[in-house]
Amino acid sequence: MEFIFDGLGRVVNGNYNFSVMSQLQQLLLGHIGYSGWATGQILNACSPLDSDQLDLDCGASHTSILGTLRHIHDGERVWLRRLEEIDNDRLPRGPAPERSFEYLVESWPVLRESYRRWLEAASDPDLNEEILTILPDDEEFRVPRLQIILHVINHTSYHRGQIVTMLRAFGVQPPDTDLTCYYSSMSKVAEG
Repeated sequence: MEFIFDGLGRVVNGNYNFSVMSQLQQLLLGHIGYSGWATGQILNACSPLDSDQLDLDCGASHTSILGTLRHIHDGERVWLRRLEEIDNDRLPRGPAPERSFEYLVESWPVLRESYRRWLEAASDPDLNEEILTILPDDEEFRVPRLQIILHVINHTSYHRGQIVTMLRAFGVQPPDTDLTCYYSSMSKVAEG
């Protein structure tokens, strides 16, 4: 089965209405799009694996490919909630919910679409507004919303790299998820 994502849960066409967005919004949307595309590439590469392979303890920080995918997905979900719910300043404690691979594949486009909608509606003052966040260990800090988005992108990229290593251990050739590969792929889609 082939999963096709533009990173935002839409048909791959690379079109945004950039004429009404600030440069900051354009930059963040572009990188959220890249992150979603790269995650889609990883999901495609993982799809031929059976459940035993997905759940095998590979000695990684979140044990297995599936455990790492759950962690990534949950991180993106939790931080989106933090962006959307100003009064809900506490991040949850405990491990990521134990979702199936199929659930993650189906729900990731919805999550990406939610980021897109939030970013398109946000103004630059919204993006620069510092919000209080309470970490699971009860540490409090104030962070601009744009840094939350950058953290999500960076966190996801870091853990995708771990999955690439685990895929290689199974003899699976991982996809090229470099940013330039994304730009090239979007350029080809835009050309039709």
